[in-house]
Amino acid sequence: MRELALFRSPLVFSVLAVAVSLLVSNCMETTQTNQTGETSVGAVVTEQRAPASALARDGAQTNASTVALASAGAGSDMTNDYKISPQDILQIAVFQIKDLDSAVQVGEDGNIALPLLGKVQVRGQTTFQAEQTIASKLREKYLQSPQVTVSIKQYGKRITVSGEVKTPRVMPDDGNTTLTQAIATAGGLSDLGDPTRVHIARSRDQKVQDEIYNLDQIQAGKAKDPLLKGGDIVVAEQSGTRVALKTVKDLLPFAVFASIF
Repeated sequence: MRELALFRSPLVFSVLAVAVSLLVSNCMETTQTNQTGETSVGAVVTEQRAPASALARDGAQTNASTVALASAGAGSDMTNDYKISPQDILQIAVFQIKDLDSAVQVGEDGNIALPLLGKVQVRGQTTFQAEQTIASKLREKYLQSPQVTVSIKQYGKRITVSGEVKTPRVMPDDGNTTLTQAIATAGGLSDLGDPTRVHIARSRDQKVQDEIYNLDQIQAGKAKDPLLKGGDIVVAEQSGTRVALKTVKDLLPFAVFASIF
């Protein structure tokens, strides 16, 4: 009898109607997106003169704020474990000693040139580790308790992984990183990630080339796992169907709760 009462409740019908409507509309939207010419094997390639924040075509369900973040540079959560690479530009600051503050580029040998210290090897270190290295060298000759801050002012050779992944991050380009390896390093897709629509945005001849790959096909051996290059931005789209199912799942407990009264 309680089950019958649950489905007779007007509030329950209203909530379920909204949920079903969302599910249907999102499924329709996903179907329309998939019918815009994506091939079954390989990648869909488009070119545009827009900045990297305009990665997906109109109607694609890319997380716009995440794409903008990836295009402009990574946030602190994405750079805590980033390893310094050649061509990166570092901002060095020493507390209360302005003459030692400088912006320096990491050379191909991994060294930076600093006032008083000369060359300092920082390749492969996090910014925190670089701070400790520089502070240690200053402490050896010049300062008793130096407070050093190191931040990434501009990335050189790096790969940015963003969108619907579990741990968005920036990683150095080692010349051997493929798309699936980059996604795995970022913890894999989130619960709402769409494995059939993963973007690789790459600047070429002052244009942004946007390629869309299907991870399911790559893992099944039906498509090639592309090799990433320094400067690539990988963005995983959000699945409209999964968003709708999550919405229904989130609403059902409220419907059951309402049926009690």
